[in-house]
Formats: sequence, C-alpha cells, structure tokens
Amino acid sequence: MEVSERLLRERRARLAAERLLEQKSRELFAANEKLAIHARALSDQIVEQRQMVRSALTEAEALKTQNHRFVADLDRAHTAAVMAERRLWESINTIRDGFAVFDSAKRLVSANLAWLASFEGYAIAPGVPYEQMVRIIATSGRLDLGDEAPDAFVARMLARLDADPVEPVTLKFRNGTWVKLQDRRARDGDLVCLALDITDQMRIWAAIDALPDAFVLFDREERLLACNQRYREMFPDSAVAMQPGTTFEDLLRHGLKNGHVPEAVGREEDWLTDRLQRFRAAEGAAENVLAGGRVILESDHVTPDGGRVGLRSDITALREQQAQLEAARNAAEAANRAKTAFLANMSHEIRTPMNGVVGMAELLCDTALTEEQRLFAETIRSSGEALLVIINDILDYSKIEAERLTLRPEPFDLERTIHEVTMLLQPRAREKGIDLMIDFDMFLPTRFVGDPGRLRQVLTNLIGNAVKFTETGHVLTRVVGVETEDDSQTLHVTVEDTGIGIAPEYLDHIFGEFNQVEDERNRKFEGTGLGLAITRRLIERMGGAVWVDSEPGQGSSFGFRVTLPVAEDAGPVQVPVSVRRVLAVDDQFINRTILERQLTPCGIEVTLCRSGAEVLERLAIDPDYDVILTDHAMPEMDGDVLLQHIRAAGHGLPVILLSSNPSHLAAGVAQDFAAILQKPVLRSDLYRHLQGLTAPAAPALPMLLLKPVELRQLRVLAAEDNRTNQLVFQKMVRAMDLDLVFADNGRIAVEMFESYRPDIVFMDISMPEMDGKEAARAIRALEGEGAHVPIIALTAHAMEGDAEAILAAGIDQYLTKPLRKSAIESALIEHCPPGVRTPVPPAEDAA
Repeated sequence: MEVSERLLRERRARLAAERLLEQKSRELFAANEKLAIHARALSDQIVEQRQMVRSALTEAEALKTQNHRFVADLDRAHTAAVMAERRLWESINTIRDGFAVFDSAKRLVSANLAWLASFEGYAIAPGVPYEQMVRIIATSGRLDLGDEAPDAFVARMLARLDADPVEPVTLKFRNGTWVKLQDRRARDGDLVCLALDITDQMRIWAAIDALPDAFVLFDREERLLACNQRYREMFPDSAVAMQPGTTFEDLLRHGLKNGHVPEAVGREEDWLTDRLQRFRAAEGAAENVLAGGRVILESDHVTPDGGRVGLRSDITALREQQAQLEAARNAAEAANRAKTAFLANMSHEIRTPMNGVVGMAELLCDTALTEEQRLFAETIRSSGEALLVIINDILDYSKIEAERLTLRPEPFDLERTIHEVTMLLQPRAREKGIDLMIDFDMFLPTRFVGDPGRLRQVLTNLIGNAVKFTETGHVLTRVVGVETEDDSQTLHVTVEDTGIGIAPEYLDHIFGEFNQVEDERNRKFEGTGLGLAITRRLIERMGGAVWVDSEPGQGSSFGFRVTLPVAEDAGPVQVPVSVRRVLAVDDQFINRTILERQLTPCGIEVTLCRSGAEVLERLAIDPDYDVILTDHAMPEMDGDVLLQHIRAAGHGLPVILLSSNPSHLAAGVAQDFAAILQKPVLRSDLYRHLQGLTAPAAPALPMLLLKPVELRQLRVLAAEDNRTNQLVFQKMVRAMDLDLVFADNGRIAVEMFESYRPDIVFMDISMPEMDGKEAARAIRALEGEGAHVPIIALTAHAMEGDAEAILAAGIDQYLTKPLRKSAIESALIEHCPPGVRTPVPPAEDAA
C-alpha cells in the first residue's frame, strides 16, 4: 500500500512535474517567442542604426569632399583674383595715360606708373592725401602755371572736386607735354582719376590753329564739334554762335541774318538750300563772295564717322593777283605779238634787200671776172650768207624763247642726213686740210622718226663749229645707240675734233645764249654765240640732253642724246655678199678703223694697210683680193699713183678711190678706177658699189624708136613788186628755156593769169593792193575743174606759222629769200608739166 501510494504519489508527483514542466515549457516558449521578437526588433534596430551610421558616414565623406572642393575653388579663385589684379595693374602700368584711385577721404589708394612719373623723386605711397600731391606738382616747377600762383592752383584743383560731375582740367608741363585730368566719384565715395596724355591732339590743334585757312569740324548730325581761331576771324558776325552743338544750318542762318552773303539777299531760303546740298554732298570746292568783297573758297569733306570737315580759304588776294596777272598776261601777249610782228617785218625787210645782194653776187660770180673781182664778189656773197645765218639764228631763238617752235616728226634716214650735212661742210674743211669722218654703228638701223630739219640744224651747228675751230687734223661724227623697251633707240651722237679745245672754266656756260669763249686763240672766229644755245634748246625740246668734253690744245667732243622711234620701213642695209676679201689703205688710223667696222660684220675679210708701199708688198705675197679701197691724198704715194703701181705689177683687181675732193682728179685717171666715192663715204653707197663689182650686168632693153614730139616753151608768171628782186629773178633764169613775164602785185597777177595762162606761178607774199596769199586763193577760184597750176611762193617771212599760212592759201611750195639759183631750177624741173620743154639745159641739170 505504501508502495502503491508511494507509486501513486510518485506518479502524481511525476504528472505534476510533467504538467509543471509543460507549463514551464510553454512559459519558456512564450518567453523565447518574446525574446525572439525582441531580438528581431533589436536586430532590425541595429540594421537601421547601421544604415543610418553608414548614411551619415557617406554624407560626412561627401561633405568632406565638397569642403575640399570648395577650399580648392576658393584657393583657385584667390589665385585668379591675384593674377587678374596683377595683370590689371600691369596693363594699367603699360598705358601711357595716368590712373589713380583715392578713397573717400581723398587719400591715395593706388596709382599706375604713368601717374607716378610726374612725381619722380618724391616719396609717393598709398595714404598720401590728394592735396599734398597737387601741392607737390604745383611747386616742383614741372608744371607750366603761367601767371597763376602755386597756392591759387592748389585751391582751384581742390575746389573742382566739390562739383558733381567734376569738370576736366588741362595741364601743360614745361617739357611740352599736355595732360587732361578727368575725375569721377564712385558710389562708395572713392575718387577715380585719369591723366590723359593729349600732347598729340594739342599739337594737331596747335597746327590747325596755325593754319592760314579756316578749319571746322561737324559730327554726323551736322553739329559743330570744333573750329580754329581763323574760322572765327573769317566769319566774325557768326563767331558768337560758334559753340559746340550748334548746327551748320543755324550758323548759316545767323550769317544770313547779318547780311553776311550779299548774293543771298532776297533769296535766303533758296541760297540756304543750295548751300546745305553742297555741304552734304561734300564734293569739290566752291567760291563764296562775302560782304566787303571778300572771296572765300569753301570745301567740305566726309569724315570716316559720317561727319563733315570743312576748309575755308580767303582767296581775295589771289583773285586780285590773278586779275593783275591776267592783265599782265594780256599785255605780255600783246607785246609778244608786237615782237613777233616786228621780227616778221624785220625778217622780211632784211631778206628783201639781201635777196638782191646775195642773188646779184651769185650772178656776178658766174661771169668772167678777174681774180680780184672774183674775190670781191665771193666776199659779198659769203658776207650776205653769213648775215642770213645770223638772222636765222635770231629768228630760231625767238621762236624757241616764245615756245612757238613746233617739231614735225617724220621718217628719215639719220645716216644719210649726217652724210649730207658733212658734204655741205666738206668745202670749208677741204680748204683747211681737215678730214671729215662718220662712224655710224653698223648694228644700228638708219631710219628713224623725228624732225629731220631740226636734227640737220643741230648737226650743222655742231659739225660746223668743229670745222670752224679746227685748223689741222680731223672732225669725226660718231653715232651709237641702245634699244629701249618700246622699240625705240636712245642715240648718242658725238662730234669730236682736234681743234683748239675749251678751257674748263668756260665749259659750264658754253651752251648759254650769246656765249662765246673769249681768249686770244679764238677771237678771229666770228658768230652770234646762239648756235649752241639753239642746239641745246632743240635737243631738250626733243626730250634729250647735250654735253661737252674738252681739253685745251687737244680738241673737243660735243654730243647729244635723243630717243627716236625706229621707222616702220627701216629695212636692213644691203650688204655686199659677193665680196669676200678687201684690201683697205689709208694713212689715218681712224679711217682704217671705220672701214673695218663697216665691212667686217658683212663677213668680209679686211686687211688694213697704212701706205701704198705696204699695199704693194701685200699684193706681192697674196694677190687674191676681190677689191682694193684706197684713200686719195696720202703721203709718199697717193691713190692715183698707187693705182699705176698696181697695174704695172700686173694686178687687175678693181680699185675704188675714196677722195675728199674727187673734182681735182684728172679725167683720164678717174676712168681707171672702178669707182670714186667722196669722203666721208655713205655706208649704203659703199655697199652698193662693192655689190656692183660682182653683180651680173642688167640685160639690155630693146631700143624703141619714137616719133619726136614738138614741145612748147614753159610759161612762167612771176608776181614781184620789188624791182631789184625782179632783176635778180630774171638774171637767175636768163639761161633757162622759158617764157617769163612779171606782175607788179597780186591783183595784176590774177588778171595776167587769165590772159597769159602760165604753167608755173612764182608768187611774192608781201605785195601792195593784193598780197600773194589772196592772189593764190583768187587763182584757185579761177581754175577750172581738174586744173591745177603750181604756185610757188617767194617769201622773206620765216617766222613760225608762216609756212602753214602760206600753204593753207592753196600754194604748193615756198622758197625763202634770198633766192638760190639751184632752188629755182629744182622747182622748175619738179613742176614742169608734160608737153613742155625742160627749162634747165641737160648739162646744167647734170651738174
């Protein structure tokens, strides 16, 4: 029992324990549930806290990074600000204008170098008062205060700072610099100062003020900007209105109100409209006559900004001078016309009696005279011709001086012109035993376009002077040239002589008017002293220049340079292609050299000899020459003796004689030469004769027998009022086959033309009742259709324009008095009509 109870109690106790254990288990489970819930809550809270901490850490890191960036940005900004400030001040220091900043208490904050330059030598630092700086500059002596005291200047400079805005002030320094001070208040009370260097502007305005003309400047709205003092003085009535901003129209109206422009009275608005249009157009200049007779030249010009700048010149004195000059010019022209008329009349009056003197002397020389009588007649003729040269020089110089000389360019052969001039002077040179030579550049063309008459005059003066002042030796005319870009040739022509020469002190004025070298050597030479002056004027008129080189006792070299176009018909000179070898002999080196220059470029082998004996030696060694060119007058053995020795030695080659005086050769001797050429030899003539030595003979043409025609005598009408001139003309043509009648004036000549029906008319120009030009026009009116009788004028007029007036009257040709028999013969032969016997006998014609 006890065991059962014990077992029961134990069972009960076990059950109670199990129930307690179950209860505790449930409590423990509930507690575990709560603990798990709390643990989860704590875990969630820990996770959340961790997230918050992590977020805070992230935000802290971001803030730290941002803070570092801000610090770096601030650092860079500070650096940039410092650099910008430094650059700003460096830039401010580089400008030539001064810059300074003062605080509200007028103490210096900072200033650039240009501002501080005026205070060099003084301790200027930030904090220095404005007043102290003004006093320093006022008492330093660097500023030009004029009559103003330094204290007064300081007080004035300080007082201006109280104004708003602060008025600019201009300061002048003693070193010539001008500075304009411009001050401005900032909003915080600081004072900003600019010192502008206006030296250039002040110089410009000083120059404008110094102008003798008035200067005015307007903006694009036609408002006055500035004007100089001369502008105010020129228009004193409007000076009070000349304020900056006043319009140009207001200035004009102010002047019109005061009667400034007399021509505008009664039409002010129209005048104002025209003036404003000219002002706005700004084209050219116009004259304006003001009250009191003043003449103002007004011109306006557009400025780059669209404004207008005006210049006004008082030309009253100029207009008065022009009026005086016009009156003087008219008087001078009247005097010049009177002078021209006087020269023309004097030319006529002198030439008319000179026609009788020279003409009769020429006729007298053709008669049988004793030696003494011939000497007298030749002296009269040569003296008359010398007087004519003087008259021509004076007339030429008068024409050049009056600028009435006209050049008449035409194609001509320069080499032939030089040759013709040389041939004309050959007799004078031959009398003195002088050789005349021409060295024309082989490679130059010979035909040019120029005034052959004036070039012939220049060459005659130069070569004639050389012959005149040379007693022994030679005169050489040399021509070289250089081709220019326009197919012209710049020709250098020199005339070299072996004469007396010119001393150096006379060279500078040798080309002057009426200048002659006066010394004991040349007093025997006559002349006007105009020849070289005319030569210089003529060459300068052609665009060239003249020069002279000379050495006393050695000779002179006169030359000129002129550029001439090459004539279009300038063809190559025909060269002697058939001649291969030439033997040339001359005792003068220059002549031998010229011959060699002329022949060598043609492919001819030239052998030069100095004497006839040397020629014979050459021929003995080598006789294979095509031709011999020999001088005539040589020492020891002259040309004709040389020819005899050549023929005696058995040589049959042709020999050409070059002679300065072929007329002195005996007829039999002359026939033995292949040709005789007069020196100086024209190149084309030499080539033609050389070519003719080997050229085939032209075939003979069959002779035609013509029935002889009966020819009548030439009828000549001569109108001349001067009995002496009639006699001279009659004696000059007495040996000619013609029927000559005279008319005493132009009216009678016209009447006789109808009745006599002449073949040729010689017409004097200056005649009573009707002059030659009127008579020529009347004759032309009487001629039937298709008929034309040659009219040849006989005139003593030689002024510029006379020839044009004569030819314009219907005259075919004119001869200048005094008349030459050869000129009359040439005119008769040229104008002789068909069916009429030739008036000049063949023998005379050939001569």
